[in-house]
Amino acid sequence: MAAPAQFEALILGSGAGGKLLAWHLAHSGRRTAVVERHWIGGSCPNVNCMPSKNEIWSASVAHVARHAAEFGTKTGRVTIDMVKVRQRKRDMVDRQIAAHLRNYKDSGAELIMGAGHFVAPKTLEVRLNDGGTRVLTADQVFLNVGTHATVPDVPGLQSASPLTNIEALELDHVPPHLIVLGGGYVGLEFGQAYRRFGSRVTIIEHGSQLLSREDHDVSEEMQRILSAEGVECLVAAQTLHVHGRSGKDVTVTAART
Repeated sequence: MAAPAQFEALILGSGAGGKLLAWHLAHSGRRTAVVERHWIGGSCPNVNCMPSKNEIWSASVAHVARHAAEFGTKTGRVTIDMVKVRQRKRDMVDRQIAAHLRNYKDSGAELIMGAGHFVAPKTLEVRLNDGGTRVLTADQVFLNVGTHATVPDVPGLQSASPLTNIEALELDHVPPHLIVLGGGYVGLEFGQAYRRFGSRVTIIEHGSQLLSREDHDVSEEMQRILSAEGVECLVAAQTLHVHGRSGKDVTVTAART
């Protein structure tokens, strides 16, 4: 094993907590490194918070355009260019990544792109994305490893290659029919957005209401809003089986509980 590179602070993962801590420590004069496998800045500027809101804003514009006559503005037939929607989102992500890289440079924190794992106390071996390995050690090591989408254990679902929040943001077309498994916050925002883009949307929620953590009246109002926009909401419904492949021809079997 090569001699470890010594740091005062070593952070595994460059998400919100890790990057802000790294920049602060480096600005304070401490030798700091961040190890990141893929998403510079974490999920928020790349695939979650900001990209999803970017596409939701595009969907909101489409919704307003379709209802412009209600406000006294006459428009023609509204069509959606999902390639343009996606590129607008990608351009925003590129700007965010550039800003993150400037912050690393300005703070003095070292960003190391690769997959790290512990090989000794307070010691990481990093398989670098561009080849080779580095061994890093530090007085303090912080874990900031983030989250990932969970695919429910439904027969046939895994082999159907379902979209997660990541793939849904990379679509270059409007799906004829989008089936959303789960009536939580992310499922509802994607469901409403793609309905506004023009998809037929069905949301299947196994619990007794949409947004299970919210008060019942909030859930009812949200379901009323979505239903008024043409989103089909199946509540208290168990997904039994998935057949086919997402993006081609898929059948979802569900039953009321």
